[in-house]
Amino acid sequence: MEFWFYYKDKNPCKSNPCKNGGVCQVKHYQVVCICPPRFVGEHCETEQRQCWYQNGGCWQYCQDQESSHAKCSCAEGYTIAEDGMKCEEEALFPCGLIKVANTRDLQEEISQNNMTYGNVSWNATEEGFSWNNETEDRTKIIGGSSCHLGKCPWQALIWNEKNHDFCGGSLINSRWVVTAAHCLESMKPHYVTVGDHDKFLREPSEEKIPVKEIHTHPYYVFENYDNDIALLYLSRDVVFNKYILPICLPNHNLGTLLTKEGKIGMVSGWGSTYYLGPSSRFLMRVDLKVISMETCQKSTNKIITDNMFCAGYGTEVKDSCKGDSGGPLAVFYRDTWYLLGVISWGEGCAEEGKYGVYTRVANYVSWIKETTEAVTKASDVTPASK
Repeated sequence: MEFWFYYKDKNPCKSNPCKNGGVCQVKHYQVVCICPPRFVGEHCETEQRQCWYQNGGCWQYCQDQESSHAKCSCAEGYTIAEDGMKCEEEALFPCGLIKVANTRDLQEEISQNNMTYGNVSWNATEEGFSWNNETEDRTKIIGGSSCHLGKCPWQALIWNEKNHDFCGGSLINSRWVVTAAHCLESMKPHYVTVGDHDKFLREPSEEKIPVKEIHTHPYYVFENYDNDIALLYLSRDVVFNKYILPICLPNHNLGTLLTKEGKIGMVSGWGSTYYLGPSSRFLMRVDLKVISMETCQKSTNKIITDNMFCAGYGTEVKDSCKGDSGGPLAVFYRDTWYLLGVISWGEGCAEEGKYGVYTRVANYVSWIKETTEAVTKASDVTPASK
């Protein structure tokens, strides 16, 4: 074999027929390509799209298949494009898509922060905000800026029967709001407002909807805020417009991707702008960085479970605070916003070396789906009262 290669100068690996970085070898008088990860085929010519890498190329949801290609799908209100990866608007007001003008400043800012985590050829973008508090629930955005009408269109504010607001929430469809379970321990929600910016004024964009049912996660643990998530079923459908829109929920793969260390999320709410300060009159937002579980656990003596994640900066004066509880940590990814976290607890507000702790929403998508579908179905078959 060696004689043939050198005498005829016919070494088949000299021109390297292997594609995509494959290594050419000769075994038993045959050319063999040793392929790098994600590539298969005789000459490594076929890319295996898998969800763990860049979400499988999918713009929204990715599901691994037995075949070489991951399967892409879209959230409600979208349809899969011809390329099988992108998602196109199908509904007038699909989830996670901001409709007001002049919003690119916010999205581009987050996109630039997260660009090192995306594939430039796919134009991947992400964005976000965060918060922090003292072993207590969160109440206010520290170090943030005003979230003008339509820029946080899924934001809900929860009120009691005495017309006092006490927690935030996120609109996930026309009848349901996601919030934190701890918000409902000592306070009963009477109604929510959406499309709100100045909570002291009744704005033309604002809707006030009574709460019909409360569904706290069955395994919520008061002592350590584990499973700190709840659902509010509204008495009627919210009317969507450019100021009132639902936010998309992630699936498991997308949830894992968008809560990796270094990702940027947007936190919003009417909480305090400084520790022990009064709540904000205007809706505020702040961008916060997701922190590794190891760093987060080292920052506190309390238990950080797999149902939680942390965000913040540790040194910068940016955080959520008392009053923001139940509100969203949203991440912008490929033209769409997703609810990745629910503001849960923290130690102080924007204290050095401390971070805000959030409920990991991706762990509860199945529970949310089962609960909302069961309640909605039961409501549909209940005879109307005369």
